[in-house]
Amino acid sequence: MNQRYDQIHLVPADPPEACGELHNGAFIQGQMALVERGGCSFLSKTRVIQENGGRAVIIADNASDNDSVYVEMIQDNTGRTADIPALFLLGRDGFMIQRSLETHGLPWAIISIPVNVSSIPTFELKQPPWTFW
Repeated sequence: MNQRYDQIHLVPADPPEACGELHNGAFIQGQMALVERGGCSFLSKTRVIQENGGRAVIIADNASDNDSVYVEMIQDNTGRTADIPALFLLGRDGFMIQRSLETHGLPWAIISIPVNVSSIPTFELKQPPWTFW
């Protein structure tokens, strides 16, 4: 990802796997989508979000207890491409974001990427910056 996103909405996809038509595609337009891993390829999910006008997608692992295993987001050999960035998020972090939204009755989170954690020394961070959301 080579772009900065300031105060963009992170909108959970409905349905969460984003493998087909979205029920909330209008809310994803111009925003970033939070998608759950599974059901189809990473590229398919990214293209669904792109087709709904999303600017980027964060794909969270579907194992809510995963706090350390990253998954390689490989090409699905279909020859298709996507024009928006796609990022992988640990399942624990995706679960925490989703739970926080549900607890507060919010349809989306307002985020900035990259996350500003400049007050924390890099050697102490030892985790992805979105853990601090």
